[in-house]
Amino acid sequence: MTKNNYSDNLSFKLTMILSLFSVFVSNHLNSEYFYFACYGLILTFGIIHGANDILILLKGKKQTKKIVIRSTVKYLSIVLLISVLFFLFSEISLLFFVLFSAYHFGEQQWTIFGSNQSKSISLFYFFFGLLIFSILFLFNQSDVSNIVFEITKIHISENIYSGGFIFSSLCTLLLIILNYQILKKQLLHQLALLVVMLLVFFTYELLPAFAIYFVFFHSIPSIIEQSDYLFGDSTKAENFKKFLLKGAVYWLLALVFLVVMYLILKNNIDFSLAIFFSFLAAITFPHVLVIYKMKSDIHSK
Repeated sequence: MTKNNYSDNLSFKLTMILSLFSVFVSNHLNSEYFYFACYGLILTFGIIHGANDILILLKGKKQTKKIVIRSTVKYLSIVLLISVLFFLFSEISLLFFVLFSAYHFGEQQWTIFGSNQSKSISLFYFFFGLLIFSILFLFNQSDVSNIVFEITKIHISENIYSGGFIFSSLCTLLLIILNYQILKKQLLHQLALLVVMLLVFFTYELLPAFAIYFVFFHSIPSIIEQSDYLFGDSTKAENFKKFLLKGAVYWLLALVFLVVMYLILKNNIDFSLAIFFSFLAAITFPHVLVIYKMKSDIHSK
């Protein structure tokens, strides 16, 4: 894809339009309703974007009913195991969640215009994702500190947020320079996405900011890419419908898992966002590995 085609990229257009539209809607919608809408976005598109991980894992392999059930049980067992580890070793698990997600978010945003076969770019993806987190955390220091304390009982110094932002910014800038030949074609479009992302982070508190980024910048572009990988042209309504129907069972199981997690933890963790982000952490780890495999397959073609 050439530079002039990037503005026509479906993921790019949807991210820009939906993000800017959300800013407009937030100014004309009761704040309580807007928060519910943000939860709804995460619980629908946010979860659905990982609902076909089993199909991705089994792509190109024999898919009998027995194999699909066995793979699903293994996958869900990993989610359950990670959930247990998350609350037994919360400090380490939370750190790994941020680090895993940093690479995952950075890779997704910088591959919406096409795959990249360079292995040297992986470090850039990680630090760009870390920059996203550091900006989000910097704008919402109090909320982030409360969540971290609820989960780990550790107080976070305010210097961590500014230090993390400076460190990730410098590393990202350095890696852009080192990988300039690879990245130069999409720099202007990525700058446009970054400006909109900053507007979203500056406008909203933690939950809405995360919801808009997670769904419009990450989940929907990922759904489009996964639909292409699994079923062909994602612009066809039939293939998008197929993606939703295939992932419906996992989506329902994820919602049940969230309800059970809430019932178990509600007496130990009072801050609702802590439970919500703990849930996202539990389902993120295996998904990151699945998408890494998918992108590796795409890059090898």
